[in-house]
Amino acid sequence: MFGNLDFDELSLKLAPSLAKILLKSAGDTFDYDQLSALVASIDSALFASEYLMNVPRFNSDDALLRDSVVSARKGGLFLEFGVATGRTLRIIAETYPGKVYGFDSFNGLPENWREGYAAGAFAQQPPETLPNAELVIGLFDQTLPSFIVRNREPISFIHIDCDLYSSTVTILETLKNNIIPGTIIVFDEYLNYPGWRHHEYRAWTEFVKKYNVSFKYTGVVPIHQQLRVEILGI
Repeated sequence: MFGNLDFDELSLKLAPSLAKILLKSAGDTFDYDQLSALVASIDSALFASEYLMNVPRFNSDDALLRDSVVSARKGGLFLEFGVATGRTLRIIAETYPGKVYGFDSFNGLPENWREGYAAGAFAQQPPETLPNAELVIGLFDQTLPSFIVRNREPISFIHIDCDLYSSTVTILETLKNNIIPGTIIVFDEYLNYPGWRHHEYRAWTEFVKKYNVSFKYTGVVPIHQQLRVEILGI
């Protein structure tokens, strides 16, 4: 909609919207909940300018997921953590004809995440799934250890959509012996929201440092929060 505008014209168009955020104050203070989203996006842009300049861009989480599943090595485990409505599990199962596992308690977040997402958010009944998708119902720390004992194959693909630092740590630590070079991991809330450095991003960077993991960024959704990595060595 702004493609034919020069910088000055674009600035005039955007000024009213920016003013609502930046100038809506009470006395000598600003609404920091409003500003925090802007700050998080700026911080994410700085991160992207340092680490994601030549990484392929995708215009939606659907597009990134489908490309990731197609790119993943066939025959290993395909896992999703955080099923909720089943929308993304269905995308994975539609794209990959083999067995896919979706982990969720369906009781919602086990603890507070960020503003507007308290413990219990996203609680719902388990969804119907495609025939090649199997739900593993329960908290990750209760279901994943026994699952990985029964399923010892290397992991081809992981979709981490659990939001929380603690849950992401549980996933990565429990699966560390099955994550190998070539494993693809898609993080659904890696960056670009207030507090992003405290959750999936933090869990991943700590895991990388602890186990001397080498990896590369291979996909990102700039208008949202998703990011993909491929393991090079562990």
